[in-house]
Amino acid sequence: MVAQTNPFLGETATNLEALESLCRLAVEAKVDLLALPELAFTGYNIFERLDGLAEAIDGSIVTEAARLADRYNLHLLFGLAERQSNGELSNSAILLDDNGKHLATYNKRHLWDRENEFFTAGKKSCVVDTRFGKLGLMICYDNEFPEVARELAQAGAEIILSPTANMLPNTERQVLQIRARAMDNQCFVACINRSGVEETLHYCGNSIVAGPDGEVLGQLGLAAGSMIVDIDLARIDESRSHQDYLKDLRVLKGTHVFNGAES
Repeated sequence: MVAQTNPFLGETATNLEALESLCRLAVEAKVDLLALPELAFTGYNIFERLDGLAEAIDGSIVTEAARLADRYNLHLLFGLAERQSNGELSNSAILLDDNGKHLATYNKRHLWDRENEFFTAGKKSCVVDTRFGKLGLMICYDNEFPEVARELAQAGAEIILSPTANMLPNTERQVLQIRARAMDNQCFVACINRSGVEETLHYCGNSIVAGPDGEVLGQLGLAAGSMIVDIDLARIDESRSHQDYLKDLRVLKGTHVFNGAES
């Protein structure tokens, strides 16, 4: 289930309380995974408040999310302003299994705008084997770099999940990028964006799940809401039976630049 939320800026406890309601909805719908946006429980525009809002993996946010994951038997994915053991801050995505176990942390590699002033860029990709498929993780601005999704797909990711906090006027480019990342790699790609307004930042919503041929399997509008999308992994093999981009890809070993004097 994709949850396109509108969190209260800086109100961690309030936003975590809302998570339990979402978990109940997910259980009623019999879903395996509940996915939330980038910096899901603090809000995104928190740069001047990061000292007080960033948390370690064993902090209150992940602890409470793990309790709910275990209680409701759900995998949870959400964004976190993570404080590393060395004091550095990362814009991270946290994946918990349905027993509340911490499966993976992905640190955002492509930092956008002011993020460069506060966060340290991640250096590794992340693919996790789960009982319902191999999940690859990326975050927001990573969506705009085809190499990130390609790297995940080449590492075996069948479903790529991207917690996001994308803003107006980027609705159409977000939809185009997610569909392209899915089609290029013949896998499923989900962008879990947020809605609402934080001071001068107006979020564009339009969370989207795309299938292996770039088809839209589900899409929300501007407002907060949720959607459930069934993923049939057999669609990947079906798509690749016609043409297999990952198999047929030819990697260039060098580029010859002509200077105009050659013929």
